[in-house]
Amino acid sequence: MDIKTFAEPDFDSKKWINKAWSSSGNQEKEVFVANTVSRLQLYMKQLTNSLDETTTQLLTSIPRILQDASSLHQEGAMLQQTLLSLEQKVEDVEQRTGNSIESLQRIDHLKSRLENAASALREADKWAALAAALEDILEAGLPTANDKLLELAEQVSAMTASLEVLSEAPDYESKRLQLEALYNRMEAAASPPLIEALTQMDAERTATYMSLFVGMSRAISVCRCWRRAASQRLLAAWCRLAPPAPPSLTRLITGDAPRQVEWLVNVLKVESPVGELLRLYTDVLLSLDPSPTKVVTANLKLCSSPEEGIIMLMDLRRDIEEFVACIQAIMDAPRQTKEVLAAATAREFGRAAYAPLRELLPRYSELQTALLRQHLNEKQLQNTENLLEHSRAILSVAERCEGWLETAYNKAKKIAGIAIYPFYVPAIENFISSITSTIFAHTRRIEAAFLSTVSAGETAGVLSHTFPASLVLETAVAVLLDTVAARQKIEIEEEEPKSSNQLSDLPLLVLEADARQQLATLRSQPQSPAELWRAKEQLRTLARAILRNPIDVLLDEIPQLAAWNNNDALSTDLPDFALSPQEYITKIGQYLMTLPHHLEMHLSEKQAPWQFLAEVCTHTCDMYAEKVLNIRNMDALGTKRCLTDIVYLSSVVEDLGTSITPSLKNLEKSLRAAAPPQE
Repeated sequence: MDIKTFAEPDFDSKKWINKAWSSSGNQEKEVFVANTVSRLQLYMKQLTNSLDETTTQLLTSIPRILQDASSLHQEGAMLQQTLLSLEQKVEDVEQRTGNSIESLQRIDHLKSRLENAASALREADKWAALAAALEDILEAGLPTANDKLLELAEQVSAMTASLEVLSEAPDYESKRLQLEALYNRMEAAASPPLIEALTQMDAERTATYMSLFVGMSRAISVCRCWRRAASQRLLAAWCRLAPPAPPSLTRLITGDAPRQVEWLVNVLKVESPVGELLRLYTDVLLSLDPSPTKVVTANLKLCSSPEEGIIMLMDLRRDIEEFVACIQAIMDAPRQTKEVLAAATAREFGRAAYAPLRELLPRYSELQTALLRQHLNEKQLQNTENLLEHSRAILSVAERCEGWLETAYNKAKKIAGIAIYPFYVPAIENFISSITSTIFAHTRRIEAAFLSTVSAGETAGVLSHTFPASLVLETAVAVLLDTVAARQKIEIEEEEPKSSNQLSDLPLLVLEADARQQLATLRSQPQSPAELWRAKEQLRTLARAILRNPIDVLLDEIPQLAAWNNNDALSTDLPDFALSPQEYITKIGQYLMTLPHHLEMHLSEKQAPWQFLAEVCTHTCDMYAEKVLNIRNMDALGTKRCLTDIVYLSSVVEDLGTSITPSLKNLEKSLRAAAPPQE
């Protein structure tokens, strides 16, 4: 039995008894209670005995504890007294020796000042001797032997160290200026032989001169001399190329770059070899004569066709990427110490490398525009006599535009990736503008032919040659609009591969700030060809006008018909069934009924005939209601005849799958209300 349960603060005797009883099984209550009481009494007895033993032990040990505590108290008092005595003695010693320590400190400080003064005097004598010796060397001329140069380097290092010792001397500034002047003369004398050694790639002599410049704390001057020698060597090699071209430059620098990195690391001991190499090649690219840009521009002028010029620009980018890839491989090569390359250094090199492409990108717009406009020089487009054939030729061009634009965009990406967009879009806009001008010119010819027919007193309509010509041309415009929208969606959704490499960020390398801003605008807000939309709306209006022309001619006759008034009384009494539709409305009905068959001959699959029919029927009903309202002095028989015509027109419209308009319904109601009742 676990007696810890009885010690818990929330012990409940009832719960404990019930729990004990539930675990008793089938045992009888009296037997279970007796056993449980016996066990509890036994536990109480054991607990009482344990408490008695513990109390006895405590009572016997308390006197001994009290005695030990008293002893500890006495020992503590004695220790406190001893510490107070020791503190007093320490204070006495400090008071007696304080003055002595201050005296020793003053003596030590005086000794240090005397030693520094003596050292300064010795360094001043040494400085004077070294300065005189260096002056004599400069007067006699810089030695060329390696051992003499090494001795000179040791002297220079000694002078630099001596000047540091004399930093507290009153004439330190004059000595510093003197040493600076000597070092300037020595650098001027040592630079030409150093450049010669660097040009000849003489590692031993270069290392000797390197120690001399390091002694003068002018190691950066060695890098400048190295850059000058290396650039002169590369510029001379460029001039020897026959003829100079970007691929030749790539091969030249590809062979030169690894040697230069090895030279920077092992001989010049440069901490940032890649940065120095990029600065060298940046200077070289900007100093080449003739520059790669001039070379490529001259070659571009020799191209016999726009397509050849675009291919040349694609080759130019490939050549530049090979050159940049060579440098990138050197940048990514593992080294003992990881070099942190400045972003500005890499960006300046990249812009210098891509300078020819950056300068020629505006020419791409001209080439691409000329190449696309060549497609508009087909013989079929020159045939302006047959209106329908000319419209079909324009439709053929529109249907092929998707392939032309896709090819143009794929080639454009090979020239400058996504960065080509500010130059690609104007070329496409110029091409679309040229097609739009052709469409507008042909639209004016169709409209002129239509107006000529109307002015000659003839009707146009669905059988006129101007109607299919306008429909086909409208289809061509719709195809062009769909093509432009689809291309814009594809081009905008296509993203350039993301890269943390700065030499792969073409928008930054080949575009100026305003062009980069224009790039972002073009990709976020593509421009819709507004003129093309205007051409579509104009053609739509023209086609509907041609189609409705026979109806409009017949409707114009309505107000002048003699059947509306001046009827005799006998004729007025005729019943409605005796009246038949008049000739003008039957002609309109016949024309409407023939439209479905004729429209199917001219409409494409996307242009459903019912749309045209619905528009023509709506126009006919509205115009008919308007013309009837212009009739003056309509008599009773005229009203009956008009109602008969309306009923006929309603049946024709319903047969074509539509219904009359509200304006005509209201007119019919008004006429029936005004008509005399039948007897």
